[in-house]
Formats: sequence, structure tokens, C-alpha cells
Amino acid sequence: MGLLDSKTRSVVGLDIEPGFLAAAEFSGGAAPSLVRAATESLGPGLFHEGEVVDVDGLADRVRAFFREHDLPKRIRLGVASQKIALRVLELPVIHNEQELEAAVRFQAQEELPMPLEQAVLDYHVLDRVDNGEGGRMRVVVVGARRDTVEHLLAVARKAGLQPELVDLSAFAMIRALYVPPGPAAEDLANADMAPMPEFGPDGEMVDPVEAAVALAPAPDVATLYCYVGGLTNLAIGVGQSCVFNRVLQNGVESMAATLAERRGLTLDHSREWLRYVGLDRAIEGLEGEREIIEEAREVLSAGARRIADEIRLSIEYYHSTVPDARRVEATVMAGPGIAIEGLASFFETELGMPVQPRSMGQVDVNPGVLDGVEAAELTVATGLALDEVPA
Repeated sequence: MGLLDSKTRSVVGLDIEPGFLAAAEFSGGAAPSLVRAATESLGPGLFHEGEVVDVDGLADRVRAFFREHDLPKRIRLGVASQKIALRVLELPVIHNEQELEAAVRFQAQEELPMPLEQAVLDYHVLDRVDNGEGGRMRVVVVGARRDTVEHLLAVARKAGLQPELVDLSAFAMIRALYVPPGPAAEDLANADMAPMPEFGPDGEMVDPVEAAVALAPAPDVATLYCYVGGLTNLAIGVGQSCVFNRVLQNGVESMAATLAERRGLTLDHSREWLRYVGLDRAIEGLEGEREIIEEAREVLSAGARRIADEIRLSIEYYHSTVPDARRVEATVMAGPGIAIEGLASFFETELGMPVQPRSMGQVDVNPGVLDGVEAAELTVATGLALDEVPA
């Protein structure tokens, strides 16, 4: 499913979000593998509230990024924005594609918070259920404000790239992070790109195989995928299907911006301070400028609490609005936020469910590809480059 779609055999997934760029190139074939990866931080002024506002400036950065890392120009882009809406519709079973499209568009007019003439629309069928009365089908429909997609495409084209697909970042996130139940979960522990926590929230040693198996979703439950990066992207998945998506402005980047403004720091220095201070160590034992350490802890604590509150509200909304909503029993956390010590365990306590940090699921990685790369920033880029969940 893509908002702009065209198939290609070997492609670069490109994630453009506030704070950084990330690119993941996969080889083609039946068993694609990660052959090249790159990340780069971005400065202020290119985004506002998650939306691109300086197309030319961002295009210049993207062009230089691709030239420096010698990346192919065929790309797949991810889009995450508060101007995107995902809904699950219930419809009578419709087999004719034209009739189905007409029915989806008709109901989408009522369900999506935007005029359809201002939106890029796509949908796919989740399942069909025979209830003895002609049957019902559930359809996921996504509407994105056209200007959001067009600004992203303008950046890519001005940078000399060839966009072949624009997909929802939430879908890419699930493709990259999903681990099927059973033996596949155990295989994750041996993958090159499977950063499991070595210690649990209470300091106890955690076996990576047991952690992967414990977080593998059961067929009758849902998993919350929480990506904390330039924005916070929440997706609820049942199996490999995304049935809920919400994007929050709060994320690591907004925390870094707040700290930078309060203490007169650069964004890069603010990001480093947030990682250094974290949430799990007593600040009295940390070396460095006391005022910055205290401010960093305060910013982190307040930001994490806001995100946790929004996650709880999002889960409640999901249960009240999605037809046949499955219960959420576990969270997979991804993005640059997993590099902040204590953030995952904070969410685990606040949400009352297991939270596992993960950059990717079952992804084959060529030797040396991840050397010097911020792996936690590659999740969405990886999912964009993949056609489906790796088996």
C-alpha cells in the first residue's frame, strides 16, 4: 500500500524527519539484505510542527547527503504527519474493485477530517468475515493532506532523486519491527540488526531469545509500535497489519530544542546531553555542568510523561473507534529514543505493559554496513525499502 506507488527491485528507503536523514539500501531478490546505510543530523529551520517549510534548504541537504554516501537515486519516501488520518471502515463484502473504491471514497468523506479533494487517498482490505448475513469486510483507509505529500516530493525531486513510492511511515515501521510468533522470534537474537536490551528495567540480565519470544505478538492481541524520534509515531498492529496511527509533535527533537533554548546550546550538544543524562541514573553522580544536567533531566522527564499520557489516550481512542479492536498487550519502542537510557523502562512503568527497544526485526545485514551508523535512526528507512515483512 502506498500513496504513490511503483515497483522496483533495488531501492533506497529514505526517511526525512525533523532532526535527521536516514537512508537504507537493500539488494533485490527473494532474500533482500541491507547493503548500505547512512544517517545525518539536521539543524533547525527546515521543519515546523513536523511539516517541511524550507523545501530548497532541505533539498540541498538531501542532495549533499546522497552525493557523500554515493546512494542510488531511486527512492521510497515515508510520510508521518498530524495531517494524516488512518481509519478502519466496516463495509459489506464487495468483490468488484471499482465498486469497492467508490464505497470507500463515499464513507471516507464522513470519516476523514479533511476534504477528499485536498487529500491523497489509499486503502487496502484487512479481512472479510462471514457473519451469516452476507458478510462484512474491514478496510484500512489512509488520507494525507496533499500539500504534505507534495512538499516531501518537491524536496526529493529538487535533490535530483526519483521517488517511486510514498508510503505511510507507520506501515514501514511495522514492516521493519514485526517479529512473527514461533521460531522466527528466536532467530531475531542471532540477527546482526537486532539490538536487544542486555538488562531489564530492574537491572536484571535478560536473555535476548526470551525477550524476542515474549514480545512476539499472539494472533488475538495487538502490539503498540512507538517510534520516538523527530516526532513520536504511534502505530497499533495486529499481525503485520496497521489498524491505528497517530503522530505526536513531541519527540526527542522537541526535547533537544527545548534544552537548547533554555541553556543556549546547539541542537547537537542538546542531543548529546539528553543521551548522557538519561532517566535511570541519579544525577548527583553525573559529571558535568550541574545546571545543564538538571535541566536535561527535567526536560526528559516532562517530555516522557507527555508522550506516555498521549499513548494512553491513543490506546483508549483505538479501543473505542476501531471495529473489533484487539487488546494491546505489549509495546515495541524504536527510534533515537531507545538510545536514551531509562526511557523504555519509564514507558513500561507508565503503561503497565512490557516495552522492548528494537531497531529492526529479522533483517539480513551485510558485514560492516552498520559501522559508524546510528542504527536506531534506520527503522523507518528500512521498512520503506522492504516490500513485505521478512520471513
